[in-house]
Amino acid sequence: MDARRLKSRAKLRTALAELLQQYSLEEISIEQITEKAGVTRPTFYSNYDSRQDIINEHVGQWLEQREVLFDEYIRGDQTPGYDRLRSLIEHMLLTINPDDMLLKLALSGRAGDQALDMVRQQHIRFFRKRAEQGLSKPVDDEELRLITTFYSGAILSVIVEVLRKELPFEPVALSHRLASMIYRGISHLITQPDRN
Repeated sequence: MDARRLKSRAKLRTALAELLQQYSLEEISIEQITEKAGVTRPTFYSNYDSRQDIINEHVGQWLEQREVLFDEYIRGDQTPGYDRLRSLIEHMLLTINPDDMLLKLALSGRAGDQALDMVRQQHIRFFRKRAEQGLSKPVDDEELRLITTFYSGAILSVIVEVLRKELPFEPVALSHRLASMIYRGISHLITQPDRN
């Protein structure tokens, strides 16, 4: 792709991100995007077919980075354990640019459901691959769906909180805390009622 085209795409992404801070994707017109980006309507359509295409491309590029990490994790010869999981989480966190406004808005639902569904589908594929690799006990499709939904929701929420800058973005420390919660849960932090 030539430099002029890359520049136009960057302008369109930036314009859409700025507009999404005030309006939902459905409320934003192509004219608003092109005006804010300082490009023509034909320039828009030579780069994208729709507003959603901008979001899908941006989120898709981020998901491609994560897919490489997932594949390396699954292909590893050693049994997936705490250290490998912590490392995977750390590397996944490093794919996040906390200043990426378009990703933040897409994952928080401001840009519709397609981007969120793309992330959920990636999580489902990852957890299914991990299950095929072997879990400590067999699970049926319904239980696998529940596990996938639970972890996908948790992971997505953490990512959104990092993008909102509500959680400290220290990938090493955060990856240790998340891996520990996945392996140990939080039951050790909850006081049990006295049964006497």
